[in-house]
Amino acid sequence: MLPPFSWAVTNVAGQAATRVYADPTENTASPGELFIIHIKVSNVKGLWAYEFKLKWEPDLLNVTSVTEGPFLNLEGAHKTFFVRKMWNDPDPMGFSGYIYVTCTLMGEPPTAVASGDGTLATVEFLVKKEGSTPLDLYDTKLLDYELHSITHTSEDGSFQYPPPHLTEISVEPSSTIDPSLQSGSALNINIKIARAEKLYTWSLKMSWDPSFLDVTKIEEGPFLNREGAYETIFTTEIHQEEGYVYANCTLVGEPVVSASGSGTLIIVTFLVEAGGVTDLHLYDTVLLNEERVDILHSAKDGYFNNMFRDVAIKSVEVSPREVRAGDSVSITVISKNEGTTTENFDVTVYYDDKTLGTLGVSNLEPGAEKALTFSWGTKGVAEGKYTVKAVVSQVPWETDVDDNTYVYEFVTITPPEQLFPFTLVIAVMVVIIVVAIVSIMLRRKKR
Repeated sequence: MLPPFSWAVTNVAGQAATRVYADPTENTASPGELFIIHIKVSNVKGLWAYEFKLKWEPDLLNVTSVTEGPFLNLEGAHKTFFVRKMWNDPDPMGFSGYIYVTCTLMGEPPTAVASGDGTLATVEFLVKKEGSTPLDLYDTKLLDYELHSITHTSEDGSFQYPPPHLTEISVEPSSTIDPSLQSGSALNINIKIARAEKLYTWSLKMSWDPSFLDVTKIEEGPFLNREGAYETIFTTEIHQEEGYVYANCTLVGEPVVSASGSGTLIIVTFLVEAGGVTDLHLYDTVLLNEERVDILHSAKDGYFNNMFRDVAIKSVEVSPREVRAGDSVSITVISKNEGTTTENFDVTVYYDDKTLGTLGVSNLEPGAEKALTFSWGTKGVAEGKYTVKAVVSQVPWETDVDDNTYVYEFVTITPPEQLFPFTLVIAVMVVIIVVAIVSIMLRRKKR
């Protein structure tokens, strides 16, 4: 740690403000990748020592290394004492997600002080998962040879993945759910790009389940060639049995041109072979700019489903329809899979707005029915008329939900049966006998 110092101002009047800052300010990388930031200083005069702390959200990032920059040691010409402490996991005090760095010239003459602009330290991070966090630069200290403070400002950095303006390649439409697209139908999808900056060449692969789809045609989209205004080389490979395609496109000729903005890279036509569900998965995507440098981007898959999914309640039977409170009612519900794929779902029965019970149905084949029996014990239920309702849970991508509910009217609950009061009769008989005995005894005394 640096020795105590005073807060005397050493900046010369009129000199540009000295600042310590993270460079680059905005950072991004996908989970599993590394990125680096430099802690830099600008417009400093007479720097002998520095100190800073940096913190971040530890759930998102791990620091992997902290190295001294070339500014203070004049690229190794001067001797320095460089100390770094890193905490990814909580330390004994419970802190995590920060580093502490201090550095000072050692055994050098006063003329060895550094002035101008340069890098104090370089920090490397590993991205653990998607999200955003400030790279908070704080407790920064700059000292001159006499250990007086050099007035300065500090500027934080940030990390975010995916970044808000990241270039994106995507399958459009992102989701095709259409049971009418049966065997022999054509399916057209576009692979589009959004927020591109100076795109010069691109390549990609897209895979699918070949049991359901075959590619019949791939066409270049109008984005890179500006609707034919520029010359491109466009190549494709179709691997039908494996279920993937490869496409590549690059601008050619002079002067060097590029494309920015959003548009369509390719148009792919599929022939539907059968019913099914499959992802249209984009991978090995490459975007290069005019200098043949990678353009950071994300890839968004598509989804195809031509399965018809529909479950229904066909009937509800109640026996008996009228019971005394306390008796049981048997409720039989007939559910049916009216779709084209095997389904799992739940059936719930209600009386008025109260849940009576739920039963599950597993692996019900297309066209099959399943009878479920519920028992309703009516003890404690007030007399009156009750609506019985059966509801089948909606399955994913189901569009016809009108037949998911069946209402049965009514079940009548009557008062409980009044039992003959034997206890009261016995009590009355006992009283009569006692009165008779007393009466007989009084008569005998009178004689």
